[in-house]
Amino acid sequence: MQPLQYTLAVTLPEDETLDSFYAAEQSAAVSFLKQYLRKPFGQAPVYLFGASGSGKSHLLYAACVQAQEQGLTSQLLALQDCEQLSPRILDNLEQLDLVCLDNIQAIAGDLGWQVALFDLYNRLVEQGKALIIVGNQAPQQLGITLPDLVSRLHACTSFQLRLLSDEDKQKLLQQKARLRGIELPDEAARYLLNHHDRDIRALVAMLDRLDKASIVHQRKLTIPFIREILQEIPQRPA
Repeated sequence: MQPLQYTLAVTLPEDETLDSFYAAEQSAAVSFLKQYLRKPFGQAPVYLFGASGSGKSHLLYAACVQAQEQGLTSQLLALQDCEQLSPRILDNLEQLDLVCLDNIQAIAGDLGWQVALFDLYNRLVEQGKALIIVGNQAPQQLGITLPDLVSRLHACTSFQLRLLSDEDKQKLLQQKARLRGIELPDEAARYLLNHHDRDIRALVAMLDRLDKASIVHQRKLTIPFIREILQEIPQRPA
């Protein structure tokens, strides 16, 4: 069975790169991923974990983009879809230069998937290929029941990612605004944080909406303008 192909251009926002990760220059995970992708042979795979919104998927997707820019082949699989997929999808992935697996916790109740992932891990390491795995918790807390797979995850080079503070989120939004060529003043960024879903992906999606609206209406991102756009969003039923 041929592996399912994912189109990164659909999944990945253009500005999600290793360098655009918040405080990338101070991030040990970003620094390590850059050198790991240059020369994975002889190194342990990478395991990234943390709560939702900590930037795990950003780094995972960005690693695929980095690999592509280096002329490497890569595959990204979202394991939360494993119920609709066969473990055979992992067959022959060791032929690729980089395999990225998101949400490993999704296979905690499926021994067949755990065995298939254990075998893939071994094949990739034996051939000196790169493997990056993302989970929401440390290996021993995932609920994985195959001891050998838990052992392999422990052998990874691991990084725990922290959630961003509100101050961090404000700076990140302003950074992303500058990348789009727009100015998001401090008071406007704080207003957006206080009046919208604080999940970072929801905030970035709102920033994209504001960017488009500002072009259409020829308006700057002021608090009154942001308030107007927020009021256009249908409210969820109570």
